[in-house]
Amino acid sequence: MRAVLVGAGRWGENVARSLKQLELEGMVTLSYVVDVDLSRATEFSKKYGFQSAVSSVSETSGDAYVIATSISTLSKVAREAMEIAHCVFIEKPVAETSREALELLSLAESRGLVHQVGYVSRFDPVVEELKKRVTREEIYGVRFRRLSKRPPRMRSYPVTLDLMTHDIDLAFYLLNQRSAKVVFSLFQIDSSGVPQRAVAGATYDGVNAIFEADGILPVKIREIDVLSEREFLRADLVSRVLTVRGEIGDSRIVIDGEEPLKRELRVFIERCGGKDIEAPSLKDAVAVLELVEEISRAAMKIRESNKNSLSTKNIYLPQHRFYRDELG
Repeated sequence: MRAVLVGAGRWGENVARSLKQLELEGMVTLSYVVDVDLSRATEFSKKYGFQSAVSSVSETSGDAYVIATSISTLSKVAREAMEIAHCVFIEKPVAETSREALELLSLAESRGLVHQVGYVSRFDPVVEELKKRVTREEIYGVRFRRLSKRPPRMRSYPVTLDLMTHDIDLAFYLLNQRSAKVVFSLFQIDSSGVPQRAVAGATYDGVNAIFEADGILPVKIREIDVLSEREFLRADLVSRVLTVRGEIGDSRIVIDGEEPLKRELRVFIERCGGKDIEAPSLKDAVAVLELVEEISRAAMKIRESNKNSLSTKNIYLPQHRFYRDELG
């Protein structure tokens, strides 16, 4: 199966490394690497063994396309790939708005494409173990923390669009829900008007969820807390430890397993080959982006109701294209 990687940036490097490992297993052939910076694509080609390096999707042919460009170009590049591909993987959040994601979904369905979205946390072995336990419990609360200092190139994007989208998807996935209602949200913005920290709350059919995303803290934290009537669960995705605390005692379980990105791409390649395996879809991406937009509207309401309050001067609608064009 011929693999085409579109995007030779920082995350593209991780994707290329994982695809190379899958090639060594005989699953794929590294066919093309694409980047608008041809010198960068050529560098990737030499480093990872792609057969060709080009600057445009239109110059390629292949079986499995992996789109790993910047957030601002994801939807545009994905559309280009969908016009010539049978099987397309698009990194999250797939687009900057739910409207753009819906357009991608419509195109994928009209062309009968196999598609997958890069919500890599679903493939973390700790999350997989947590999912098994959650289905056996009466859950009444979950909390997600995704905190780490973002590189300068990512700080131009709202932290809700970058970091929080992972956990919004995980909430849908773990709770087996297709919709949610936002009950509150707070943004902390930087001098350019982009939120670098956000806290939001939502309800999923009676289960309360709290999301905390922070791109400022110089420490990497990835935690999921689950509260049930029998026990407390904490999944630490950094240390790969699941902590269980209940009436009969506490336990600490170290979870081993395949690297999430490699596992995610393995599933994608297997699905391209015809296997029926559950994976994040463009429908999931639309649901996530719709909730991100609802979180932003809730922040707007807080801004309007507190616009004269000095205590909330740094909690308001950020100056990003999505907020201007989509929310007015």
